[in-house]
Amino acid sequence: MKRTFWVAAGFGLGVYVGERVRRVVVRATPDQVTDRVRGAWTDALAAGRTEMRARERTLRETFAAPDPDRRAESGRDAPPG
Repeated sequence: MKRTFWVAAGFGLGVYVGERVRRVVVRATPDQVTDRVRGAWTDALAAGRTEMRARERTLRETFAAPDPDRRAESGRDAPPG
């Protein structure tokens, strides 16, 4: 009975470990790694740009500086002077 238990436990553990190794190998292919890094890089850049624009807008409102985006929308290229 003990031997049957340990054979079954060893077989189950072997199947589990084999499946985990297979998943890691699939995730570690160069194409998969490249896609994940590219996705993370793109997401980080997009988040950085969004935060940069929000911070710049806050600073412009705080210090009452003209917003170049609004100037471009209104058709004026240079500040009145």
